[in-house]
Amino acid sequence: MAFAGIPPGATRLMVELSHRQDKLWYGEHKSEIDAAAQAPLRALVTDAVPALRKLYPRLDLTPKNFRLHRDVRFSHDKSPFKDHAAAVVMVGANKQPGSAVAALYLQVGPDEGGAAGLWLMEAEQLSRFRKAVLHERHGAKLMTMLRAAEDKGHRVISGAQLSRAPRGVDPAHPRISLLKRKGLALDFPVIPARLRHSKALLGWCVDRAGEAAPTVRWLLEHCG
Repeated sequence: MAFAGIPPGATRLMVELSHRQDKLWYGEHKSEIDAAAQAPLRALVTDAVPALRKLYPRLDLTPKNFRLHRDVRFSHDKSPFKDHAAAVVMVGANKQPGSAVAALYLQVGPDEGGAAGLWLMEAEQLSRFRKAVLHERHGAKLMTMLRAAEDKGHRVISGAQLSRAPRGVDPAHPRISLLKRKGLALDFPVIPARLRHSKALLGWCVDRAGEAAPTVRWLLEHCG
């Protein structure tokens, strides 16, 4: 189906699921959650692909919904469900959501919003990332692109970061704030209230993904 907006009830359902963490309740409301959250998100990322192809010519673009069920095998938190519904357009050859570069990511729930980039890097990706950040030309170029994105309301985020400099890195390095990160993504500006439940949200997300695209292409070149 074509994207027509995310119904207002989607947030309420995801908030209730995150609070209840109840498999029985989820089973009773699964079709409602799918219709209000999962299906619209799937439609948005699918419909975004043609516009995103202009930003990433000759690269694979793969839209995907994330599962609502959490992987609790190695977690102390055994809550069975995530507190949000989310979908992504992965760009490049790596199609594993955990380590793929996102051209566009959007989530609905208690904490709603969009982003683009690489949330948490695998060990090899992180090694390449730090090498590129330390490189005078590549690192300086990244800083310039991040400042431009921040000027447009984006915020630099990552899935984790070190409390001190990585081993062998000067704590006074001018790009130490990046070198401490274990991922690099741009959190989009707050979604305007008038667009949150409108089909115009698609265009807004694509525009924000365009602003993040220089950083995403840098990640693809050096870490993807």
